[in-house]
Amino acid sequence: MNKKIFRYSLIVSMILLSASILIIIGILYGYFETQLKYRLRTEAGYIGAAVMTEGISYFDRVDTEDRITLVAPDGTVLADTDADSAALENHLDRKEIRLAIENGSGQSVRYSDTFMQRTVYYAIKLENGNILRVSAKLYTVLAVLSGLAAPIAAIIILAVVASAILSAKISENVIGDEEREKREQMRHEFTSNVSHELKTPLTSISGFAEMLMQGDAEPETVVDFSKSIYDESRRMIALVQDILRISELDEKMRFEREDVDLYALAEEIVSRLKPEADKMQVRLNITGEHIHIDGVRKILDEILYNLCDNAVKYNRPNGLAEIAIHKKEDSALLSVRDTGIGIAADEQERIFERFYRVDKTRSKAGGGTGLGLSIVKHGAICHNGSIQIESEPDKGTTITVRFPL
Repeated sequence: MNKKIFRYSLIVSMILLSASILIIIGILYGYFETQLKYRLRTEAGYIGAAVMTEGISYFDRVDTEDRITLVAPDGTVLADTDADSAALENHLDRKEIRLAIENGSGQSVRYSDTFMQRTVYYAIKLENGNILRVSAKLYTVLAVLSGLAAPIAAIIILAVVASAILSAKISENVIGDEEREKREQMRHEFTSNVSHELKTPLTSISGFAEMLMQGDAEPETVVDFSKSIYDESRRMIALVQDILRISELDEKMRFEREDVDLYALAEEIVSRLKPEADKMQVRLNITGEHIHIDGVRKILDEILYNLCDNAVKYNRPNGLAEIAIHKKEDSALLSVRDTGIGIAADEQERIFERFYRVDKTRSKAGGGTGLGLSIVKHGAICHNGSIQIESEPDKGTTITVRFPL
């Protein structure tokens, strides 16, 4: 069963991934090809006027990245910016030249020998009967894909790992009807939530891609759309990474433990979050003492980072996010207090649920995945710890994690 689920989930992931990559690259490629053709037509017009005024001598001073060729009505090459015209063969058989002679202008596209580049040609007939041709190279979709081979391979590996973990979770044999029903409900909610969380960025990417596909967007708009596509992709990657972390903690995998200084770790977290805190006008502060515990540094880092990140995101301008580390009896207490929006009493028990958000609009705007506090909860359990929350709306929140020494 596990293999079957893994196979189907992997196939679906690969189909969606391949389709998304091809659609986005295809739309962008088509847009840039249209823009190139338009530029060549415009360039041919003003260069043709210059050649009619100055003659072949214009080729001695022209400065352009595109290739410009002047051809006589019989196909003889009179001048060329990239090669010796005397060494070039007759161009009368070239499609764009023939069209220009017959219709006044002509256009064609030809592949290079390796099919990694296409050359776009545009030719116009001048008043004296000569043909002016302007051409430029354009990378093919195959070349673009080859350039993206490394990131695409990384995403494929991530999809394989995610499919393996999710299929393993889904195919677990649950003992007892009550437990089976409970797990089935949790799986359904988790799948539904994941689908919902992925739908938003995918819809955005599809929307921007559709607008680009129309081919009439300004270059500045293309840059904005590309940035939005990039931001939504990063959001999807962050969500997948958090899902993988939750899955690791659910599996109760064996992690390597070491001596960890909680106070020193807090200083590292504050240093990483300071730019975002400054942007949000939130002051970060650490109090307490250096306490060492035997734990998994990576998980402790995620616990502290998620708590501090929330204390900054859900705070107010000129607010305070304070980390306190103390020893009490046989336990280490790690507390993160903020002066932010607070949490209502009826929601405090639910904030550690997966994808649950107190302030959904603010969380989405801040790029949150809704899994941060769930990671905190599972991380505390991994260290045989416990969590306590104290909060009041509009007065702030304090979350304390107790680690046995």
